[in-house]
Amino acid sequence: MEKMDKEGRLYITKTGGIRSKVYLDELPGMRAQCIWADINPVNSQAKEKNDYATQKPEALLERIIKASSNEGMVVADFFGGSGVTAAVAAKSGRKFIHVDVNVNSVQTTRDRLESIGAKFDIMDVMDGVHLFRNPVQTMDKLKTLIPGLRDEASLNSFWIGAMHDSRLGMIPVYVPDLKAGGTSRLLDGLMMARILKQEVRNLPDGVKKAIVYYVEIDQEAVDKVRKRDKSTLVDVELRDLKDVLCDVVMDDKLEWEMDEKGSSELLAPQLFRVKSFESDYVRGKIAEFNEAGLLNAAKDKKFKEVKISDEGLEMLEAVFLDCGKKKGVFHADVSLKIDKFGYAILNGAKTGKLWDGTIPCPSKPIRIRTRNICGDETEFVCE
Repeated sequence: MEKMDKEGRLYITKTGGIRSKVYLDELPGMRAQCIWADINPVNSQAKEKNDYATQKPEALLERIIKASSNEGMVVADFFGGSGVTAAVAAKSGRKFIHVDVNVNSVQTTRDRLESIGAKFDIMDVMDGVHLFRNPVQTMDKLKTLIPGLRDEASLNSFWIGAMHDSRLGMIPVYVPDLKAGGTSRLLDGLMMARILKQEVRNLPDGVKKAIVYYVEIDQEAVDKVRKRDKSTLVDVELRDLKDVLCDVVMDDKLEWEMDEKGSSELLAPQLFRVKSFESDYVRGKIAEFNEAGLLNAAKDKKFKEVKISDEGLEMLEAVFLDCGKKKGVFHADVSLKIDKFGYAILNGAKTGKLWDGTIPCPSKPIRIRTRNICGDETEFVCE
């Protein structure tokens, strides 16, 4: 006690109690709690807000990244969203991999990374199927692309429908759910066993044949299961869905020209002008919306019908220009986005101007990529 007193380690309370002094830098600290209440979500007024529904705060990702990696390591986010992980990793001296199936995510991340001067490459990872921008649209259209396929009330939800043959009768058809992601596209031994032992056995009496479509197949594993399982007399035919998928996406149409007057910007002497844009799918969706709204107009008197001009520029969400090459990975030398109010965002910078259909560019584009407001992309090659 005398030693502690000489060191100034004792504290006398008002009631005469004695306490020992312990300094903060001598303590091991407190373990991080399960709930981090000190980081606020991205609100509508935040400078970092990027109009992306699932955007996370940079402070949150910074804490996670710095706590779990060292400088020079690789940080991967396989559901990358708005690219916060990639951006924070770059700022923190880490390498990064950003992955997302949503093209809006890729372009939002691209703009974010360019704004902080990060170095990166954009690559398409193909899985043997056209990279669908809208799996819901694809699934809706598949029923019209498989000849003879129609709904069948006697089948459970595993089967998308059935064909009807004069000799064989009803032929149930299975199609993998493209909305569910990559695992559902693979027909492996486990899935084949489920089809034979469960789904085929539960088919109505009298079914002689079923058709199973796949995107990818583990042929060896599937063959083993089929050879081993003799429990059903139903003939199961396997078909490659890629033969059907190549016809699914109806490309949008674009009409453009190079303005002879050129651009007023010194670094962009050329002026690219979109004359018209047409998307049957978007027009169809708008027509469905208007039809439903008009039917309920008596209840909702505030309903306002959505109208699209003859030029159709309102259906465009983004235009990207590749001025370098006809083949290989698409590189957007110029990117233009149109926000929900019609204002132009050029190369990630808000212009504060309503888009008039023109895009300044350094030279005549060789390839053009458009994205409509439903998220579908179409690429055009300039002749």
